[in-house]
Amino acid sequence: MYEARRPSMTTKPNIEILTERSKLIAGTPQTVDVLIRLTPPDIETSGSIRPKLNIGVALDRSGSMAGPKMNQAREAAKYCVDQLLSTDIFSAVIFDDQVDVLFTSQRAADKAMLKRGLDRIEARNSTALHEGWVKTGLQVSEQLDRDAVNRILLITDGQANVGETNIDRIVSQAKETAARGVSTTTIGIGADFNEDLLMPMAEAGQGNAWHVQEPQDMLKIFETELHGLVKQFGHTVRLNIRPAEGSRVIDVVNDFETDGAGAHILPNMIAGSPLEVVVRLDVSGNTSGERLATFDISFVRQETGLAESLSAVFASEFVGREIVEALPENVDVVRAVQLLMNARARREAMSQLDAGNFDAARATMHAAVGSTQVLFSMTPSPQLRAELDDLTSVEGSLCSRQNDAMSRKQMAYGREARRKGR
Repeated sequence: MYEARRPSMTTKPNIEILTERSKLIAGTPQTVDVLIRLTPPDIETSGSIRPKLNIGVALDRSGSMAGPKMNQAREAAKYCVDQLLSTDIFSAVIFDDQVDVLFTSQRAADKAMLKRGLDRIEARNSTALHEGWVKTGLQVSEQLDRDAVNRILLITDGQANVGETNIDRIVSQAKETAARGVSTTTIGIGADFNEDLLMPMAEAGQGNAWHVQEPQDMLKIFETELHGLVKQFGHTVRLNIRPAEGSRVIDVVNDFETDGAGAHILPNMIAGSPLEVVVRLDVSGNTSGERLATFDISFVRQETGLAESLSAVFASEFVGREIVEALPENVDVVRAVQLLMNARARREAMSQLDAGNFDAARATMHAAVGSTQVLFSMTPSPQLRAELDDLTSVEGSLCSRQNDAMSRKQMAYGREARRKGR
């Protein structure tokens, strides 16, 4: 169980600005990949208080959930209950073609009673996903607490095929619900759910999108999700980039969406977990190096509900080409760029798969495997090993053509994880 800790407001996130080499080449047009690493302080060392949780579980009980899926979903929901403090809020809604409120919004004081209720859930009928999600949101909203993490956990293995099924309308509602303070995490199970609904719902809903390939992985997903919730340091995180005269933003390689003011929407900050953003700048018109760009980060601190901001200036010395080429490479920057380019390769391969161009999809993933293998051979790390294993698995599944739906999901969720640093 995660325990509350005493408050301490003296700590701020740390910003590092890193480039592949520490200096730039004088007298030549060039672009530079700038790694912005934002690291919130760890709760263990900062003494920040563990946020209160207001969790609503929306659990699919349609017929396709019968067997191991339902068993593991029940166990994961019970695990969630076990991790809550008695002051946290819990509610649960179950849905097939009908929607029932299993537990109204209440303090998680009688955990044994809550778990007994979860144990009684059985699978049946079709999938009223939208209404199940809406009713869960209403339960969470009944005890909405601006100082808490108010989150819907939507768990399903199927399509929205009863009631509202229009993806754009559902995603728009997830965005509106998040704006009112209730975020949405989606957990898709198996190969038959619609990732083109669940992933945009989580993105618009300011939550996380998870894919459970095997039912036994459900508990691990819940553990990771809850770990992030209790260590949430800040939300509504935005990045504004102010290039200096002679500099120009070419790309934000993470492919983050922007808000109405043009700021890039970053994931929530998790205490102790670095968030890495790669910005590609054209600095050909800037020769002074005193300021090439300024990066402004704004966020709402979870502990206080107050808006905060911090800035970092990117500057660099311009020297001769021979000096720059003799400088050591920063492997963190090279690795971050490679992972983000792999995320884009997954997106491209998904589009090729959707168009029926299977050879092109295989070739795209093969190229990503090759470039990652080269980097891993030079700078091996557990992260690159895991990335290489995932890419190789996708390439193999595309070659065998045994389950194109699962291949697509693996690429979609792999892209999401890489571009958001998970």
